[in-house]
Amino acid sequence: MLDVSLTTIPSGFCYEDFPMRLIATLFVSSLLSGGALPTVSAALPPEVKKELSELNRELRPVTGMIRKKQVDEAKAIIQKVEDRIKELNFADDERDRSLAALKATLQKAKGAIPVSFEKEVSQIVKDKCLRCHGENQPKANLRLDTYANMGRGGRSGPLLLPRNPQRSLIMARLTADAPQRMPQGGAKLSDDEISIIGRWIAGGAAFDGDDVTAPIGDSMVEKKPPVKVVMADGTETVSFKDDVAPWMVNICLRCHSGANPRGGYNITTFEQLLTDGDTGSTVVPGEPDNSYIVDLVLRQDPIKMPAGNQVQIKRSQAQALEKWIREGAHFDGVDGKATLRSLVPTAEELASAKLAAMSTKEFSDRRIEQAETIWKRVAPREEAKSVTSENLYVYGNLPESRLEEFSMWGEEQVASLKSRYRLPEGAKPWRGRLIVFAAKDRFDYEEFNTVLLNRRTPRGVSGHSVVSPNFDNAYLAMFDVGNTDSAEALNAQQLLNSLLAQSYLTRDGGAVPDWLQHGFGLLECGDVAASQYLKLAPQKAGVTLATIDSPATIFDDGTFAPEEVGPVGFLLTRYLINNGGVRKLQQLVGELRTNQNAGRAVQATYGQSAANVAQAFLLTGGK
Repeated sequence: MLDVSLTTIPSGFCYEDFPMRLIATLFVSSLLSGGALPTVSAALPPEVKKELSELNRELRPVTGMIRKKQVDEAKAIIQKVEDRIKELNFADDERDRSLAALKATLQKAKGAIPVSFEKEVSQIVKDKCLRCHGENQPKANLRLDTYANMGRGGRSGPLLLPRNPQRSLIMARLTADAPQRMPQGGAKLSDDEISIIGRWIAGGAAFDGDDVTAPIGDSMVEKKPPVKVVMADGTETVSFKDDVAPWMVNICLRCHSGANPRGGYNITTFEQLLTDGDTGSTVVPGEPDNSYIVDLVLRQDPIKMPAGNQVQIKRSQAQALEKWIREGAHFDGVDGKATLRSLVPTAEELASAKLAAMSTKEFSDRRIEQAETIWKRVAPREEAKSVTSENLYVYGNLPESRLEEFSMWGEEQVASLKSRYRLPEGAKPWRGRLIVFAAKDRFDYEEFNTVLLNRRTPRGVSGHSVVSPNFDNAYLAMFDVGNTDSAEALNAQQLLNSLLAQSYLTRDGGAVPDWLQHGFGLLECGDVAASQYLKLAPQKAGVTLATIDSPATIFDDGTFAPEEVGPVGFLLTRYLINNGGVRKLQQLVGELRTNQNAGRAVQATYGQSAANVAQAFLLTGGK
């Protein structure tokens, strides 16, 4: 039986116009070959070509309309042309020039339409990226849950360069081969999705939502009626802040927060707690029987919430929740828009609050107790003595006269530092004094590293400082290296001065890179010009710097070994002060305390990329 398939005939085509001789020839050819009738593409009728040309002319003003912000009108024309092309039902392999020209113009017009971040880009990011780059433990420190976080980038640097998709990291990741391609472990984004993101970047990567810090796509979500927060009036027997919020934060918040909260119920803030989840009315003030949350944590058998959590809600906690709702679900915090977590102090915050409440005498007494406790841990068989001065508590197994000498040197150094790097009016360098642990030999000093910090003592390291936030710990530890100045090491006074400078730089507990901490210490160790050790710093650092392939990495922690970081840091810190002044260095320290990315901190401080600053440093030899 002959199987004949006819080609798709364009709309408006008349079979009578097709030459019968050609049909017969094709039919016979098919019989002889034993196959079906071959597909034939006929020329489009003149009236169809004319219509295609007219549609093409209608599209030409579109790009101009878009430039004039007439986007809706332009979209209407594009939609009209697309609908008509669909109605004409052309064959997939149609090669008519009029049709090809129309499709090219149509594609150009569609490409000129601005891409909406909220309507188009955000949905792709939410569906394909937030699994790894959401609020909780984002991979590579890259959060994509808000437009603002996207702009911050991650560990690998900025995510995108507006108007330059070719050089944008996100495009490189989306189009790379596996396993570098994103989403990692997932299917590659479609060509349309990649095109949308690329065109959005090419158009300037603009934000068209209401709030850059809101979850992406937030403006497209149907808004619920405003939540009414009723403040507590003192008649309540259950406190939300003290009796409900703590266990909600520790047990419930893990699942009911972020961009994809379980059950559509987000309790990040008090206002969100009062909104409905996917299942309806979760909290109905005054009506615990109609509040689904009470049913979940108290009345169901078995209890459904928290799901899959090893920590269970106690019955007393669930009953407190029920009573709180019955009493009107009043709020005894300050701001209903604040996060629940902000209502519940962490262990560190509780400890900080306790320290902040201490008087000067209480803090000083605590520091003395700390010194005795720490010394017993590191050198329990060594008897220690102490010398107290205005800013220091010198403690160790050296002769008392030597401890007094350390105390005198130390106070002279503190005064020198305060005169050049001023503190706020009335402020002390360290609350409760700084403990100076002075050991008589290297073994006792090494125990501070081994016992307290669980680390080996690098060769050539004779002391270190530790200042934690809120001055919970504030001490330096060293051993008496003697008074002889040498090319191999600092003498005792220089070492003490260096460690005091390091402690002064980090007096608020903020972290700074090792090169800056050690470099600043060496720069402030005393008479730099007369130090045999520092005279050789350029030679020692030069050997290390000669191996640097990427200049910008000299600002990163971990680039240099412990025995290298001192000489390099000394030259780099001196260069920054010589070429930017002390105020710029203090600004850099402030930037580093709020921005752990050293390269960005350098850029923000000096107005140049870290690579450019580093290259200038290397070219001048650190002068």
